[in-house]
Amino acid sequence: MDLKRVYIFVNKEHNQPLAQQAADFLRAHQIKVDFLNSPEELSSADMLLSFGGDGTLLQCARQAAPKQIPVFGINCGTLGFLASCEKEAVISSLEQVLKGAFTLHTRSLLQAHVTQPQQEAQDFLAFNDCVLHAATPRAFILQAQWNQTQMPSYYGDGVVVSTPTGSTAYSLAAGGPIVEPSVDVLVVTPICPHSLHQRPIVLPANGTLTLTPSLKYKEDTVLLSLDGQTHLSLSAGGQVEISRSTHTVELVGLPGRDFFTNLHRKLSWGNLEC
Repeated sequence: MDLKRVYIFVNKEHNQPLAQQAADFLRAHQIKVDFLNSPEELSSADMLLSFGGDGTLLQCARQAAPKQIPVFGINCGTLGFLASCEKEAVISSLEQVLKGAFTLHTRSLLQAHVTQPQQEAQDFLAFNDCVLHAATPRAFILQAQWNQTQMPSYYGDGVVVSTPTGSTAYSLAAGGPIVEPSVDVLVVTPICPHSLHQRPIVLPANGTLTLTPSLKYKEDTVLLSLDGQTHLSLSAGGQVEISRSTHTVELVGLPGRDFFTNLHRKLSWGNLEC
């Protein structure tokens, strides 16, 4: 990768000094660096540096995907499962990038097509997951179709529809399977199902899952949450069509931070001492 222009987004003020160090390092190597006030300001560049936690990287990934800009995540948060490096190693990690000692990992995204009565249809991107859940703690029915074929309805607090990348986030916490990120699937995980027979299901990513809430009371509301950051209320008669997006995003990977190593270090997968 020939780095000529890099954008930097910093989620919090206290991470600004570290981001400035990275900017100074890159500028010393004749690379043009600009800071973004918001990921939405992103334009053409060779790389986007995300200073923050996984939530910050999700914001950056959704903006970078349509523009085909690789994302380099610096973990300044708690978990940092998706990050390219920890904040203590930012300069040494950037040195590796300049030497070409990195890999670009392509990750899929979801597209949520939302239709509601008397409203224009809306489309959203999600990097981790699309979640349909009740606004109040009350179980509701979700009618489901896969490629226009009727599926059994879900009855409970909602469902999580995740990408392989998102399988280690909310979906995992709700009891879903871990999926290696290169596997081309959608994962559908019920949230607190009111049945002993409803279990997560893995579907091929080249189809469309249609979810339609069936509400018992007029005052009930169902929320669509995308990556836990974008939220939309669904009215009676609304539905969501979820499919694999045509966009993908590339995450910068460095030696020693592969998927299985991160599972062990960050989530204690395979830790016999737990």
